[in-house]
Amino acid sequence: MNNLFNKSFMKKERIEYLIKKYAGNTITSAEEAELMQFIGHKDNDLNEIRALMEETWDDGTEPLVLDNQAADRIFEQVIKSDQPSRMRWLRPWMGWAAAFILLCFGTTFFYPKYSGQQNTADRFPVVNAIARSEHKKIILPDGSTVILNNNSTLEYPEKFTGPTRTVTLKGEGYFDILHNPASPFIVQSGKLKTTVLGTAFNIKALNGNDEIIVTVTRGRVSVADEHKVLGILEPNEQMVFHTGDKKPDLVKVQAKEIVQWQQNDLFFENITMEEAAAVLSQRFNTRITFLNDQGKNCRFTATFLKGESLDEIIKVITSFNDAEYKTLPGEIIISGKNCNN
Repeated sequence: MNNLFNKSFMKKERIEYLIKKYAGNTITSAEEAELMQFIGHKDNDLNEIRALMEETWDDGTEPLVLDNQAADRIFEQVIKSDQPSRMRWLRPWMGWAAAFILLCFGTTFFYPKYSGQQNTADRFPVVNAIARSEHKKIILPDGSTVILNNNSTLEYPEKFTGPTRTVTLKGEGYFDILHNPASPFIVQSGKLKTTVLGTAFNIKALNGNDEIIVTVTRGRVSVADEHKVLGILEPNEQMVFHTGDKKPDLVKVQAKEIVQWQQNDLFFENITMEEAAAVLSQRFNTRITFLNDQGKNCRFTATFLKGESLDEIIKVITSFNDAEYKTLPGEIIISGKNCNN
C-alpha cells in the first residue's frame, strides 16, 4: 500500500479526504482535478486503490451515504466514459466505496445476493418526480405522458434500455403510453405489476390504503401480482386489488368519472388541429384561425395541465406537423403544413 503513495507523491489521508468530498458533492474544481490526476496516474495500481478502500472500511471508518445528486453525477460520468467496461463483483460495503469503484473503472456493477442483479436501465440515473400540492405532468424518456395526482411520486430511469420500460408509482397517476410492442411498459405499484404495450389507464396505490385500483380508459392492460396474472382489463374496466387477502375484483365503470381528479386538465385524443383549435379558442377566449387548409385535419394525441398557457399548448401541437403560428392581440394564426402521420 505504501508503494502506491510513494509513486504518486500523495498521502493516504489526502486521498481519503478527496474521495469523501467527491462523493459528498463538496469537492472544489482544483480538488477534483487533483483526485482525477491521482486515479489516472499510469503508475498507480487500481487493485491497490481498491485495497485502500477496504482498509478504510476495516478500520471502522463511518460509511458515507451518497445523496441523489452525487450518485447522478457519478453515473453520468460512468455513462460518458470512453474506458471499456470492466465487470466486477462488489462487496456491499460503503456506498462511497462503490461510487469510487465506478469513478475509477467506469464499471458495470452488481450487488450479488443483496439487491439483485441490475439491468441495463439501472445504470442510468433514476429520476424521482414528486407531485405535492398540485398535479404534475411528466414526459418520460420514450415520449409517454404521466399525470401525477397530489402527494404522488413516480420513479423512472433517465433513459429506457433493455426489453421493458419499467417505472414505479406511489400514489395516483394517469398514464398515456406510446405504443411499442418491442418494449412493454410496466408500472410497479405496491404488490401489483401492470403491463401494457400502448394505452391509457389510471392507477391508484395510496400509502396506507389496503386497495390498489387500476382503471383502463383506452387499450388493454395486464395486471399481475407477485405470482400470477390476475386479469386483462379493457376500456371502462377496473380491477380493485385487496392487499390484505390478495384478491382482485373486476368491475365495469365509467372510466371518465374515475379520472375526474384531472378536472380542467386538457386531454386531446386523436383529435384534429381544427377541433383542438375550437376547444382552445373557447377555453382561452382567444380567436384561433388557420392561414390555409393544410394541417387542419392532422390528428394528434396530447395532454396538458390546467396551468399551462395557450402559447405553451399551441407551441406543442403545431410541432406535431412542423406548422408555424403568429400571436396577435386576441388572435392566433396558424400556418399549417402537410401532416407528418
